[in-house]
Amino acid sequence: MNHYVIGVDGGGTKTEFVLLDYSGNVIGKLKGESTNYQVIGGKKLKEEILDGFTKIMNITNISPNKINCVFLGLAGAGRKNDQEEIIALFSDTEFSGKILVDSDAMAALAGAFGTGPGIIIISGTGAICFGKNNEGKVVRSGGWGYLLGDEGSGYFMGHEAIIAALKDLDGRGDKTKLRNRLEEHFKLTTIDQIIPYIYQEKIDRVAIADLALIVFEMANQGDAIAEQIVRRTGRELGILAKAVAHQLYFENNEIKVALIGSMFKQKEMFINEISKELYEISWNVEISDPMFEPQYGAALLALQKVEVEINEVLLNNIQYSIKQSGEM
Repeated sequence: MNHYVIGVDGGGTKTEFVLLDYSGNVIGKLKGESTNYQVIGGKKLKEEILDGFTKIMNITNISPNKINCVFLGLAGAGRKNDQEEIIALFSDTEFSGKILVDSDAMAALAGAFGTGPGIIIISGTGAICFGKNNEGKVVRSGGWGYLLGDEGSGYFMGHEAIIAALKDLDGRGDKTKLRNRLEEHFKLTTIDQIIPYIYQEKIDRVAIADLALIVFEMANQGDAIAEQIVRRTGRELGILAKAVAHQLYFENNEIKVALIGSMFKQKEMFINEISKELYEISWNVEISDPMFEPQYGAALLALQKVEVEINEVLLNNIQYSIKQSGEM
């Protein structure tokens, strides 16, 4: 009799479900609504997850009693107390005893390297870095939010761009095309008119993070200040990864790094700076895209829990199955 696992990657905007058999064949997949525990709360989270389970099992015609393990990788579920609370939500369901919970970052880390060792750098609106070594030790660096950190993020780039434009206006910084471009973007006569919008939060952190696109645009046009901001952003991302590599004792060993998030659509502008920082730890650095998306990482962690060996054959089967489904 065949048995299956479900992997879930739940974020602030959407949730991805995938159902695998023990050989790594992708039997079904589904997209749902947000399942960030801190934002929507337990009641809504339970409803969304159970709705996803019902739909994916209906699609695949697989009964719940054949699902041996479910791994929920959820945003807002990084603390042990939260994980225990989420598991308890399903105690009165047919999935009782089958649910594992951790943060979405753990699912992303498992997916990036097929549960093997390595470092992921995640950079979008915010930025954070996670890594795992051969002994299973997991550490993080960064991710303290835009008020206390998020260096290397889209917000960081946008914030630096506004400061550079204001310094240009003041005459205490170099001239930059960013000034006129930001004035145009926000429909301002002069860049200092942005000040009340920032302090009254009429321009929020997401809108500031979106300015990264303008920084990339100006850097590609040869603006020296924009180029400096891009390099500084890459350096900060490299510092995040270097801190994780040091904590994992990767000195003079192979360091595998996967880049995740919207900022890495322009990854060619960052890789040299990231590499420079990591070369201080080891010359053996490999930077790549993740092997799998986080929902597959969650499914791999579920397979590990039921003592399925995560080997090259299994990983190749998953890759082949994803390719057959037209997802890659």
